[in-house]
Parts: sequence; C-alpha cells; structure tokens
Amino acid sequence: MKISKYIIGVLAFSGVITSCDTDNIGATYTPYAQNVSFEAAKAIDTKISDTSSEFTVRLIRNITNGEYTAHYTASSETEGIFTDANNGTVTFADGQGVAYINIKAANMERGNTYTYELKLSDADVATADTIIGKPITATKINVSCDYTWVTLGKGFYSSPVWWEEEYDVVIEKAEGTNVYKVKDMLADGYDILFTIGSDNVVTVLPQASWFYSGYGDVTLEGAGEGYVAGTYDPATKTIELTLTHILPAAGNYNFGTFTDTLTLP
Repeated sequence: MKISKYIIGVLAFSGVITSCDTDNIGATYTPYAQNVSFEAAKAIDTKISDTSSEFTVRLIRNITNGEYTAHYTASSETEGIFTDANNGTVTFADGQGVAYINIKAANMERGNTYTYELKLSDADVATADTIIGKPITATKINVSCDYTWVTLGKGFYSSPVWWEEEYDVVIEKAEGTNVYKVKDMLADGYDILFTIGSDNVVTVLPQASWFYSGYGDVTLEGAGEGYVAGTYDPATKTIELTLTHILPAAGNYNFGTFTDTLTLP
C-alpha cells in the first residue's frame, strides 16, 4: 500500500514577550532595545514554472516606536541569479512592526534549484534584548525552476520485492529534455524523476521517495555508479530499475537495493 506523507507544522518566530506576570501581580518588564528578526528560520522553499520571479522576505521587530533601519547581507553560490532591491537595508516606519525585503531571481535554468541566504548585520544582532526572545538572524530562499511538463499517459509500475505491489502510474516528460517524471511513484506527493540517455541508460539521482514515520523522508537513488538504475528497452518500453533506499535521519541507514520494473505509456 502506498504511504501518505505526514505534514508536520513548524511554529515560526511570530512575536515577542513584552511583560512578565506572576500570579497576575508584579512589575512589567520594558524592552530596552530593538529585537529585529526574520519572521521564520525555516528556509523559504518555492517552485516556479518561469525562469524569473520576485519574492518578499519579512522582518519583524518588537519596539514599533520611531523609525528604525536594519542592515543585512545577502549571498548566493550562483552568480547572476538574485538581485536585492533593498541593497542590504530595510526600514521600519514609525509604528510599523513589519518590514519587507524584495528579492528578484532571474536567468534561472529549468531543473535547477538556487539558494539565496540572508543574514542580519552584526550590529543589529548585537542590539537584541534576548530576555524577551532570541531573534532569528538568518534565513534562506530556495528557488526551484521547474520544467514544463507534458503528460505522456499511464505507465505501469511493478515492485515485487520491496513494495510488493504493482499499479498504474502517470508519466510526464520535461519539454525539450530527456527527463521523465513518475507521479506518486511509491507514495502520494512524491514524484520521482529519471533520465534516459542517448544510449538508453537510465539514471535516478538521489531524491525523496516516501516518508518513514518518526524519521522523515527516505531517499531513493540508482544503485549503480553515477546513480545508474538500469537500461531502457525501446522495443518493450520497459525499464528495470535497480534502486537503493536510504534513510538520512537514521545515519544514512540502508534499507537495501531492489529491482522494480517501469513500463512507459
């Protein structure tokens, strides 16, 4: 039976404590300095269908009296993709508890993921009043530029040993490439990508394939050198996929290597 993915909620930094109350009687603590924070530490993950897009990152603060300008640095390992419209500064207007950083991503190639990291300046971090809460001083934007997918139809997947099941699956192909996608191959919400080379060699790069309760995603990858999983037979439209299942959260525990069969539409 296919395994459904569990969704675990993550509580983001959404405010600060402005007073302490013991038995409803006591002195009120007054913050003495600005606590500027990114709204969430968790990376902002987004997938887009265009090669360019714009994003907004929220900063929050605890003291809203007066205008305040925060500074930050921004960096990416890939040149020529991200542009910071704020140029490293963001200003809270008087009475404003939220300010916005505007980021633009362009020149992205389909099938790639790009990361942009934002960090508050040392000066802004140093002014934090940690009694009322530890601010989030860094965050990331992960932008995946998706392919344009064309549905080929229904294929057939057989996993006699590992999954002990066989069933129909929807197959898609990335327009203008040799990249294919099996929708919900082993579990709902987990699409598996693979490539068929000009020599009909099939490659499956490491990717999340199903969710193991209590631990997280299990990574699927081609068992051969260079993540080769098998060979495509054009006559029968069939691939024997030899795949390894690994659980990163358990010290890369290896469930084993198993051979499944995929028949294309």
